[in-house]
Amino acid sequence: MTDVSKADWLAVEVQDARLQVWAMQGGSALETATAECDPAGLTSASAFDAALKTLTAPWQLPRLPVFVAGLPVGWTDAAPRMVPCTATAEGATPLPTDNFDLQVIPALRQQSPSGLLRGAETRIAGFLSLNKDWDGVICLPGATSVWAQISAGEVVSFQTFLTGELLDLLGDGTPAEGTALDDTAFDDALSDGLSRPERLAGRLASIRADLALKDIPPPTAEARLAGTLIGAELAAARAYWLGQTLAVIGTGGAAQLYLRALTQQGAPATEAEGSRMALAGICAVRRAAKGG
Repeated sequence: MTDVSKADWLAVEVQDARLQVWAMQGGSALETATAECDPAGLTSASAFDAALKTLTAPWQLPRLPVFVAGLPVGWTDAAPRMVPCTATAEGATPLPTDNFDLQVIPALRQQSPSGLLRGAETRIAGFLSLNKDWDGVICLPGATSVWAQISAGEVVSFQTFLTGELLDLLGDGTPAEGTALDDTAFDDALSDGLSRPERLAGRLASIRADLALKDIPPPTAEARLAGTLIGAELAAARAYWLGQTLAVIGTGGAAQLYLRALTQQGAPATEAEGSRMALAGICAVRRAAKGG
């Protein structure tokens, strides 16, 4: 059993509605803790400080430096880094709070099309730290999905989509863990969404009508909804995945849907677990900040 009292720093990722913290000793994780959080509640550094204090209270640790990815832009004076740029930030911005010495990892910014990465850039950095000299395109499903073109260790460009947020708003999100996906419904909707993305709004209305009339069960509706939205996203992101070396970074049902969708198009992708990439990326930024 690890001794969490030996921790000398904390790694933290804020991702969608989840806050995850690792108690670290050098490059080794001693313990980890996760909590669901309301992004609307993390409106300030003091609110974040309170949430992190509650999550780490069982460890009874002294005041420690905290390298954190995914915080809102504007909490520090540091501007997001503009792409193209190295995936791994060379440092972080200090932000002392009541209980922690935060080191905020900067976001990535793209001018055209306008885009902002908060946390995804650190997962990308983690993947590249574990896969040296990897070039290609990385997809990161989530409330905001990301397609990032990677070359020579740099994020060259990226495109973001609100597919995950739309799934949550229009349905019950992706099928729960352990719930079977209606593969046929998903595949058919994916093909239709990819080939005819201009029919997106009409297809969504049809799904809602069929569900209201009980012509289809909820799992089929969810599969059709996911397939339609992801198909339209793939159509818009075709330049990013067609003929490219691909990786999908994520966890759970959403990542599996994207992997299935890409495989259906003859574009298989390497799968990487999201939390593991996040921790690797935070560690890479900390090493860079310390000059190593």
